[in-house]
Formats: sequence, structure tokens, C-alpha cells
Amino acid sequence: MECCLSQGELIRLDGEKNGVVLHCTSGTIWLTCGDGQDYLLSVGKSFALAARQAAVAEALQTAECTVVKPSSDRTTQPRPAIRLAAC
Repeated sequence: MECCLSQGELIRLDGEKNGVVLHCTSGTIWLTCGDGQDYLLSVGKSFALAARQAAVAEALQTAECTVVKPSSDRTTQPRPAIRLAAC
């Protein structure tokens, strides 16, 4: 699934039965998934949601992304997003 998000627009992601991978193809996306951390995805970065894990993503600027099922090929794992820690 491909998404185009305007600045400030939110989407809810559901990891479903096998998880999903969010790929940022343009812009910057903020993501939180209830693990106490926030993540920033810039162009070319991906974030894998585990099975049955939910997340909320927001476009910090106009952004495009794809949401796909995880690859069964372990050699092409998603690159981690930038993790933000509390100060």
C-alpha cells in the first residue's frame, strides 16, 4: 500500500498476523509504537512492526511511504529508523 501524507496528517498502522514494514520514500515521518520510544524515518529508512503491534505515524512534512508485508528473505531486513530518547 502506498500513502501520501500532508504535513501533520496521521495514520494508524497495525502489525496484523505477520507484522508490516513502513518504508519512507520522501519527507520525514515520526512514528510511535508504544514501546516508550519515538522514531524518525527519513527518505530510504524503514521500520518493521512486529505481529499484532500497533503504531501511529505522522508526517512532519509532506511525505510518501509504503506499507508492505515483511520479506521472508532475512538478508534484506529493514534498516532501523533514528530513535529519539528523552533528555
